[in-house]
Amino acid sequence: MYENGWNLLYFKEAALLFSDHYGIKLDTDVPNPFQSKYENISQTEEIELIHPMTKQPHSFQLHEYAYGNEILRYAIAEMMENGLNYQCVWQKAEPLESGNAQNESKETNSLIKLDHRYGVYHSVPGMKEFLARYQAMPFLELWQEYHEYLKAKFGEAVVPLLPGNASDDIDAVFHLCEAEPVGDFVSLYRYCDGNDLDMWMELVEAGHPAYAHITGYPLMNLREIRLEAEEAAREAVSREEVQSIPEGFVKDNFMLAQKIPIYHDGGGNFIAIDLDPDTKGYYGQIVEVDHEYEDRLVLADSLKEYVAILYYFVKELGVIYNGEGFEGEKPISAYIVRSE
Repeated sequence: MYENGWNLLYFKEAALLFSDHYGIKLDTDVPNPFQSKYENISQTEEIELIHPMTKQPHSFQLHEYAYGNEILRYAIAEMMENGLNYQCVWQKAEPLESGNAQNESKETNSLIKLDHRYGVYHSVPGMKEFLARYQAMPFLELWQEYHEYLKAKFGEAVVPLLPGNASDDIDAVFHLCEAEPVGDFVSLYRYCDGNDLDMWMELVEAGHPAYAHITGYPLMNLREIRLEAEEAAREAVSREEVQSIPEGFVKDNFMLAQKIPIYHDGGGNFIAIDLDPDTKGYYGQIVEVDHEYEDRLVLADSLKEYVAILYYFVKELGVIYNGEGFEGEKPISAYIVRSE
């Protein structure tokens, strides 16, 4: 669960907070609000956030700690529900200079730093510099530039985009996950409804090149996305332990639980937007979900960054899939670094 940059870190019976393996997990150097050795630097005693069960505003105690170049914030409250005493903990990290800011945009505009602690593409030469050029560009401008580049490079082989959707229809997908809308996703699906899948299939079946927007494959339409989200809501428990790459970014849950897919390969594998990240992850991060493996690869920290990565590969390295093959010396998957 997520609210304006806050991640729901813990919501269980208070008695279980330290007694079971579902308790709060933090690295040893991360400030912990339940340990007295850390100094609370907050100038505000309380903050109002949403109660996870009632969905109504609720008062939380605010704790803030200096942590590197960030302010690490916790909002903590005990609450009685159905005769049980619950402990609720929200967490949020902000740059040091804006740690006490009260307002935050819901749209994900920043690109990740691609260092050793995050990003499976962090070793790709020149990518960090390329992404930095798009740091301040609004998402939709980046998408349109990427789209125009594909058309200029591949011409009629580029599968067109379908007309966009109404905002209410887009928001309904997030309602299925009981999650806050991701601004860049909303912008994208108001602008278009994915690639024309019928044309894609016609080109591929006729043996012609077919280039689309997600590593050369089609961007899913909203109807497909909703059907997958509805199915995921019915089976939300992992069948086997999930391994997050990098560690601590993706929760151990089943396939598309609390995720919105934007791509599938027709064989049960997806690229999806994660709406319930683990303690080190980011709301809206892009995750690769493979039905044959327990690995959950984090490909980018936002939809905007993922589009910029796709743009980098095709523009600077000439790498993109096209149905049966790819341009360039090796596929995008060959650039993934699975260990930190």
